[in-house]
Amino acid sequence: GSVSPVPPVVGVGAVAQPLLRLLAVMLGWSLTLSVSTYGLFAPFALGYGQSQLSATFSAGAACTILVQIALFPRLVAALGEHLAATCGAVAVAVGLGSCSLVHAPLPLHTGLYLLNRAGSGVADTATATLVARSSRGKEQRSRNLGLIQSSRAAARIVTPLVSGELFRRSCAAPKPWSGTLPYHLCAACMLAAASIPLLLRRSEREAEEASAQAQLREGTAAVAR
Repeated sequence: GSVSPVPPVVGVGAVAQPLLRLLAVMLGWSLTLSVSTYGLFAPFALGYGQSQLSATFSAGAACTILVQIALFPRLVAALGEHLAATCGAVAVAVGLGSCSLVHAPLPLHTGLYLLNRAGSGVADTATATLVARSSRGKEQRSRNLGLIQSSRAAARIVTPLVSGELFRRSCAAPKPWSGTLPYHLCAACMLAAASIPLLLRRSEREAEEASAQAQLREGTAAVAR
């Protein structure tokens, strides 16, 4: 689809790409916690067997795809890319942090897990859209989209090791906190990262206002001459 032209850089917009890569890394970490680390957590905390894990992973993947196809375009049309990314990141934080604590009733736990996966689908797609939106020209857009993919790949390499160690260290904690450390740490990071799209949105609006004022001054000066 078409990408809105990027306004002149103002304030935090000057570091838009690094901030969006950071958000992508956080989303990559949440996916690690939803799959590989969850494969450790669910048997430990919920007594899941392989069939329950497989069903949960399949439901999560289906939820992500469905949200990206059916919900994301409507959400962007209603809220815009920036707010959609923030809503997705908050959903990930709430879903991850809550599902690691709420073990019963099981449908509620599963619903929170799927909320996290749905939020990831929204935030991940919106982040890629914002990367393209804040790039100048086709060449820079291709480069930045490549870098965001590299950031996600790096997250998939590092975060399983970090999450596994955090999980191991927190297994001795009293219930319901046992094994939840990586989930709560990631949830806290996601809540912080959820502000990134809002900061970029504010920066874009400031740039648009500055551009409009400059054009107005030029027009006034031309009339005066």
